[in-house]
Amino acid sequence: MGTWGNGPFDNDGAADFLGAFSAAPARAVASALQAVAQAPEGRAIDVDEGSAAWAASEVVALAYGRGNRVPLTGPVLSCVARLKPSEEQRQLALGVLSRIADPAFSELANLWHGGQAGGAFDESLQNLRARLEAARAGVRRRLTVKRGDVLVLHADGSAGLVAVQALGSGEVAVFAGQVSDEAAAMRLVQNQRARRVLASVKQLLRCGRIVGSAPVPQSLCGKKLYAHEVGAFEEYLVAGANVIGATLVSFDEAQKHELFEPLDQAAIRRVADGVWRPRRVRSPDEREAALRARFREKWHERRALTSPEPFGDMSMLEDLVAWIHEHGVDHAVHGFHDIASGLAGYGRPNEAAERRSYAFAGIVALWRGTAPQDRWPDALRGRLPEAPKGRLMERALVAARMLADQAITRNAELRLIWDEAPDRGRSLRAALARLRQELA
Repeated sequence: MGTWGNGPFDNDGAADFLGAFSAAPARAVASALQAVAQAPEGRAIDVDEGSAAWAASEVVALAYGRGNRVPLTGPVLSCVARLKPSEEQRQLALGVLSRIADPAFSELANLWHGGQAGGAFDESLQNLRARLEAARAGVRRRLTVKRGDVLVLHADGSAGLVAVQALGSGEVAVFAGQVSDEAAAMRLVQNQRARRVLASVKQLLRCGRIVGSAPVPQSLCGKKLYAHEVGAFEEYLVAGANVIGATLVSFDEAQKHELFEPLDQAAIRRVADGVWRPRRVRSPDEREAALRARFREKWHERRALTSPEPFGDMSMLEDLVAWIHEHGVDHAVHGFHDIASGLAGYGRPNEAAERRSYAFAGIVALWRGTAPQDRWPDALRGRLPEAPKGRLMERALVAARMLADQAITRNAELRLIWDEAPDRGRSLRAALARLRQELA
């Protein structure tokens, strides 16, 4: 794992979860919790699934105002501010905690207990469970900050105060310089220009106090747009501070706007001191290079456990076959057709989901009779799902052709994994070329 820390948001799985959360909060929480809750009994919960579920469970508690008094980053608080408390999610989170706490089936718990911090991990989950249980009583009332309210924060390393004005729940105006008292802060707000930045006013209230209210200057009214990097390397969007009405844009357009990056108290001080500079979105090449560096070790491990063939991940294939038998071939065909058409699916890069689509395309080639039957693994002999007929088979073939093409796009983690192999991905491209020919 590239990042590993003591808290629910201090690891790679949580970082990926927060990335999805910023775009669709309720959906991201539900997806992270259901990935663990709906996993078959006895199946190991991998570390990324467990980490995302832990972070999602903490977010559910935070939505009820049941934090654990540990300082949170601006991105976390900004996301939580957009999530409504949900009794269904609270119950789901309680069930999920039991699964990720068991070292016998949770890779996350196993890693913690493999060192000296297993007790601390158990205590963290017990604390979270207690807060989720307490949330049964409802949302804990918190002091609210209104637009126009002025807060003062203590300047780091001095007796000075930094003045900020709330523009919304996730956006503030930071006034230049430091002041000595509250009256001076109010005069500063009335007489000085300010820099408009993203920050959670709830977080700032934890380290500051409200000293009054003043009209928001005309120069700070209106909507300021910020740029986001979203799932695929070449996808960007711009939106206001509340992320409502987001618009997909090109990289060149996204670069014109500041990166959507909520600031913490320390960064707010740098803004007041005039030494903070906003960041811009990374180019597609920079984003891909960063992902390669982050997951190089993990991808090396995946290549040792899998092959570039359609049925090259036996664990995933067994789960897929069991799922098709449980839900039926009709359901599987329509589901994969929706994924291929972009009507449903997942954020890319995502090897697990890509592998399912790639394997389904391979199954269709077997159904069609254009792929050799001995390609089907001996371990699953006799368990190949029955081929659909008529128009359903035609629909499956259309989906398979599209899915095979998508397996090697720029935003496919499957491609990234095998590009790092000694043969630079030639074996994956050869396997895909055969599959495309069989589906032609």
